[in-house]
Amino acid sequence: METMSKMERVKAVLEGRPVDRPPFVAWGPHLNLEDKHTGDFTKAVIAYENQHDFDILKVMQNGLYNTEDYGQVIDECENSDDPCFKKTRIPAFTSLEDLKNVTTKDVHQGAIARETESIKILCDYYKDQVPVLPTIFGPYRMLCQLTDYVPKDPKVLLRPVTFLGDSMMKFARENEEVYTSVMEILTQQVIDIMNAFLDVGAAGFFYCPGGSYPDDCTEEEYLKYIRPYDEKALKAVEERSWFTMLHICGAKVCFMDHMLDLPAQAINWEDASVENPSIGEIRGKTDKVLMGGVDRNADFYGANRENVKSVLKSKTQKAIAEGKEKFIVAVGCESPREITHRFVVWREVMRELADK
Repeated sequence: METMSKMERVKAVLEGRPVDRPPFVAWGPHLNLEDKHTGDFTKAVIAYENQHDFDILKVMQNGLYNTEDYGQVIDECENSDDPCFKKTRIPAFTSLEDLKNVTTKDVHQGAIARETESIKILCDYYKDQVPVLPTIFGPYRMLCQLTDYVPKDPKVLLRPVTFLGDSMMKFARENEEVYTSVMEILTQQVIDIMNAFLDVGAAGFFYCPGGSYPDDCTEEEYLKYIRPYDEKALKAVEERSWFTMLHICGAKVCFMDHMLDLPAQAINWEDASVENPSIGEIRGKTDKVLMGGVDRNADFYGANRENVKSVLKSKTQKAIAEGKEKFIVAVGCESPREITHRFVVWREVMRELADK
């Protein structure tokens, strides 16, 4: 088979047609020192994509870009490895009254306008060569972001806390009317953000609804309090988005079977985690495109280049066999900085598979 372009390859897989080789993609780490400056950020993203030659550009936007316009107070990152999602010092919503007065924000101003400009620059640069997927956080994830903060004393907690208490589900049960109203408004905000990105050329989205939910969230509560809003958001752009990748985040995802029929063309999760279903298991439940197969936390490590290559080749071939025709080789979440120098080895593996 003749060599296909990245765009041809991705579209063929989405349609279940033969390809010269499966597409492959990784993303990360975050560009924490550049991601609030359009020029710096887009140059860094383009350099990353051009260096690693991935078939898809998943844009590593600031993990809190969607909260800035609500007045979230976020500390600046001091070094490249500062996790931006742990930088909120004052959440946007700090009381029940705040939640009763939530509105949508104009996506043509502020942080979203900045992000839209970045996506436009990337889409204009890659045109029909590489599909560009901005990152979108679902309404429930967004509500958690808008209420979470990190205590000033780093010894207190390694993860954010919230003024709502230990559990968003407990809050939803006890304040159902307020919760429902906020979620409807945030769902519209998510829809507005997605349409803004589509207007400037995005192929679709890396859509993250969550995946690891509070321990006290039952299946019934997930179906009542979380899933309907992701479905509404995704359905609103279904006709405009030709490649949306549903990223179910977490080393132990919950309720995944209920997410398989959400309006998205592809599904990605941490399949390498022993607590998550395998590619083969999920292939038996859906004919959507599956994305995964390579372990970002293990497969790229090791001093011996040939050993790393052998592992990557074996894992990639196994994943392709399980994923079948509608499959994209991918990592399960953000790549650590220390593995990116091995992406060139992975690219060799993919080219050799194409040669065969």
